[in-house]
Amino acid sequence: MIVENKKRIRREFQPLTTAVSLKILTPASPVSQVYDPVHEYNPDREITPLAIFPEVLADAEDGSWTTHRANKLLANMKWYVNNVDIATLPAWAGLFTIETLNDNRGAITISRNIPVEEKVELHFEAVIPDIRIGINVPVKTNTILLSTLDRADDTYQLSIGDDAIIKYNPFYDKLLMYDYKLANGMSAGTRDEALDGNAYERTVNLLVTKGAKQVTNGYAVELYRLTGQNKTLLSASDLDVISISNTKIVFDLRTVEKADYLILIKEGTKEVARQQCSVIRIYPPFTIEPLSSVSINPGETLHRNIASVHQNGEIIRIPEPIIRMLWFTDTANITGKEWQEGSRTVVELNRTGIGETYLDDWMDIYVAAEQKGAFYGLTDGINDYTDSIGNDYINY
Repeated sequence: MIVENKKRIRREFQPLTTAVSLKILTPASPVSQVYDPVHEYNPDREITPLAIFPEVLADAEDGSWTTHRANKLLANMKWYVNNVDIATLPAWAGLFTIETLNDNRGAITISRNIPVEEKVELHFEAVIPDIRIGINVPVKTNTILLSTLDRADDTYQLSIGDDAIIKYNPFYDKLLMYDYKLANGMSAGTRDEALDGNAYERTVNLLVTKGAKQVTNGYAVELYRLTGQNKTLLSASDLDVISISNTKIVFDLRTVEKADYLILIKEGTKEVARQQCSVIRIYPPFTIEPLSSVSINPGETLHRNIASVHQNGEIIRIPEPIIRMLWFTDTANITGKEWQEGSRTVVELNRTGIGETYLDDWMDIYVAAEQKGAFYGLTDGINDYTDSIGNDYINY
């Protein structure tokens, strides 16, 4: 037997989507220190080291990536001080370790006290080996500032009442469903009932302390969107921000695919504290199939069907706000015939090509589907479209 013209066919995988954020693992030893001649450093990192964890999340839209917490896969891990590899700096020799063994792989533990006059911008870089497509995916955190103040009374600290990586899964968003039902004249309940930890309207509480006392005034809050090494100042007029105050920031997660944010606390023009957070939209696997497989009777002119959508073992009763669905039919005479978009379809049988004989009296019906991405603002290219009170119109 002769074998000729052998062709290799590979699986095609979607690229990885990554989100990286720096998390402080040592509440008793934050990024800021205080120095005074009596007590010297507080905290003293020689006694209470500082541990910073670069939390890395990874996912793929096609559901082929299973290691969502990807730290255990990291390779070529390096920490940089002011853009210089920390391992090459004599002043840091023997005063740091990098975790290589467990789920905190990549975490750095620092036992060096930072002098008042020294500015330390710290960031982490590594790669994730993606064996599906045979490449290394680079990951890089934003910078975090290590600093020392010379008076304990002037020390500000900022912490946020949420995970540093905010994960948004539209399948669990009751508020998104409430809006859809309300817009389509369906019974929706109350908005307060739909507001929970999975809603697109996500509140990040800000806890600001000065010394040992919590404060809510005497400072200003600035929010920036980070893009590489650039940052853009945001306000409540931006699509992904609902409001900013001294005690909380409210995000609109519908409009975010993936974003990194920097929160600054300023006293006058001076930065006194900062914190970072990230938002990532989750694309979990789901299944979809036509619900009806009832035979077509002679003389029928229409076929009606409904899409049955399942995610995480549950039926998605109203999938339209989350999933884009397009109906198709194949027959012996016409393949790939496109019909309506949505969870329901009405097929005109005389346009499908279905025949009257045993050889061509069949029709396959199926749904092409994908999870919808982030919402976007409607504009004429110059001006944003808004309603009568100035709210932006958004689409998906």
